[in-house]
Amino acid sequence: MMKGFTAESARAMVAPMETALDELVRLLKAPQPSLRDRYGLFVLKFAGNLATGVAIGLGIGVGLALAG
Repeated sequence: MMKGFTAESARAMVAPMETALDELVRLLKAPQPSLRDRYGLFVLKFAGNLATGVAIGLGIGVGLALAG
């Protein structure tokens, strides 16, 4: 004989869904990282590389001017 849904079997099916929805709510309520936090390190590294390139270029330019 086929057994129908019981309260226990219904709770067992709903529990994972409830956990997933709770996790989704927690993620949506969490503060989002700001643009500065997300790209700050990249911008700092890029600025350092740019400054190094400018310094090397100026050094070569001054060296060539003095030698020329």
